[in-house]
Amino acid sequence: MLPAMAADPDSRARTHLANERTFLAWFRTGITLVALGLAAAQFLGSPGGAARDVVRLLSTLVIGTGGLMAIAGAMRYFRGRREIDATRFQPASTSIAVTAGLALLTAAVAIGFVWLLHPVP
Repeated sequence: MLPAMAADPDSRARTHLANERTFLAWFRTGITLVALGLAAAQFLGSPGGAARDVVRLLSTLVIGTGGLMAIAGAMRYFRGRREIDATRFQPASTSIAVTAGLALLTAAVAIGFVWLLHPVP
């Protein structure tokens, strides 16, 4: 058996700072998606018809995905903080799967949006 080694006093601080940087990346991505959804609603809107509904759907999905990413990042941050302090940190999987699924759904709607607004003549 190896002798117990003293923990590096700076490693806990570095780990918490890395956790904060990860949260900030989730938060920046979420805020960017909210801004993108608002811009899409503002600049891609059409006078009426099905295209307007598609723009509204796409904008709502993008804004919703952005909000969920910010919330997921906060939840991951606080969970990570507790687990780091308890020295039992486990990598996340559910939040990553959910946000990846939402991003895929948003991409599918965006592709439909592009084809609807710009049909092949």
